[in-house]
Amino acid sequence: MTMHSHDKPTIVVGEGWAALGTVGMLASQGHPVVWITGTGARIAAPLPVGDAAETNAMGMTVWAELAGRLGIECGPVETGSYIREFRNKAFRETPWSKAPTPEHQNEVRAESLWAPETRIAPVFEARATLTLGEIEEAIRARLADGTFKNLRRVDGTPVIEVRTEGDRLVSVLLGDGEEIECDRFVFADRWSAFAAIQGIPEQLRKKVAAHRKHEPVGVLQAIFTHHDPIGAGLSEGFYSVLNKEPGEEQERRLWGYFSSDGKKSFWTVCLSSEEVEDNHQIAKKLRRMKSALEKMFCGAPWLSPERTSFASNISDEQVRLAEGLLLSTGDPSTFETELKVLTDKQKWAAVLTDGFGPSAALQQVAVLLGTTGSDAQTENVDLVETAAL
Repeated sequence: MTMHSHDKPTIVVGEGWAALGTVGMLASQGHPVVWITGTGARIAAPLPVGDAAETNAMGMTVWAELAGRLGIECGPVETGSYIREFRNKAFRETPWSKAPTPEHQNEVRAESLWAPETRIAPVFEARATLTLGEIEEAIRARLADGTFKNLRRVDGTPVIEVRTEGDRLVSVLLGDGEEIECDRFVFADRWSAFAAIQGIPEQLRKKVAAHRKHEPVGVLQAIFTHHDPIGAGLSEGFYSVLNKEPGEEQERRLWGYFSSDGKKSFWTVCLSSEEVEDNHQIAKKLRRMKSALEKMFCGAPWLSPERTSFASNISDEQVRLAEGLLLSTGDPSTFETELKVLTDKQKWAAVLTDGFGPSAALQQVAVLLGTTGSDAQTENVDLVETAAL
């Protein structure tokens, strides 16, 4: 269905990568959109790179396409090896990058990482001149600057009910009592919030609930602002194994990168479902993150003579905790196939997820809206009758 600016708005729920991509694509084409940020759950891109693998071939390209639609210059998308492991006091290419075939590379990555960390580190990497995090923030800034009069953003008020007549969506009801007429509903927020919405067709509700078995894990992210630039101009992302604590079964890694100007850095670690509910464990993980950074980036050329440690070069920090953000199991193409059968019966509904990482999230948007990396200049967006979770 081709959507024009005189149509009723599409409701998009969520504030993560999939929601951002959907809102940006629709708003840039003049379609009316009501962006309901819902729980507000999101993190910044955990690495500066996106996925260039065949299964997410458009993932990084769609990020660049969306930026181009919004007038943001992010540079050409290039493929290469941009992730470095810190091991034995040195930075090295990832173990899977040395495997002889794509199949072996996937196998080595699966053997090397905790399952949800594979949503962070792509096997085949692509990046633009700007980091993926900078592209994301530029898109958010453009959508917030008042350019798009067809876009309305609603914060702090959830959708509590969808109202239909037969097989047609009529409106959504918000928690503050406002009713908004609409003709499409795209949900890209936490699954627990989806379960709380009244009026969702029971078959779709049950199917989404069943997919919670794919072991969602939490994410702890620290964003540091630095006194002196550090890592300016680097195109690489970095990771290091965190030392295990007594009783800790799962080895996990710290992932991150520096902004292009070196004034900020972004560091992410996955948390189990138990850890994300334990404030003491969260505080311990944050301390271990900082301890690892002290070992990874000490002395010249990372620090100026005036800075004795990584911590001494931090002027400000922001910590984000996102519960159930990444999935340990499951395949995005499988989700897409399974849910298409159901959403064909409710053509007004689509469900997206950030659980497979930022590249897969934008790939879902491309499938949903019928866009590709080569048609950035098309005048209308076709909303394909499909969905991915």
